[in-house]
Amino acid sequence: MAHFLVGNPTAKSEPAGWTIAGAETNFIANAGESERAGELLGQPVTVHFTPVAYDWRYGDNSGRTTTTPGATWAASGLPDFSKTATSHAYASRGTYTVTVTVEYSARYQYAGQAWADIPGTLGLTSEPITVTVKGVKTVLVGKTCDENPSGPGC
Repeated sequence: MAHFLVGNPTAKSEPAGWTIAGAETNFIANAGESERAGELLGQPVTVHFTPVAYDWRYGDNSGRTTTTPGATWAASGLPDFSKTATSHAYASRGTYTVTVTVEYSARYQYAGQAWADIPGTLGLTSEPITVTVKGVKTVLVGKTCDENPSGPGC
């Protein structure tokens, strides 16, 4: 089956590579369904991989397992720094290494026969990405939060 393996997932963060302590950082895995075709014992075989779980490790001794790879804030119709199913808020400034392990279920079709499930799952881990967490101080300029509720820091 090694010749039929799906490629390793990749991970990215929003904002890309940095964030603010206490604010939500959005994470997205690039890992979808995939099929690999080949030959086994002189017969055609196709293996179909389906992601069933995404195990995020955020680099600060915390993590989360989801059934979604995540989506960008824009694609989700959310403003930046919104909470999502895959987001994480770092408590402290610093540099953190993040990975996602995607668990795939698999099934195969051999020599035109019916599809059959392969027992268990296959876990593949992304290359690590680095997120730098910074602190910020808000300074009001121009208008108060009462005058401009959507202003910075309001």
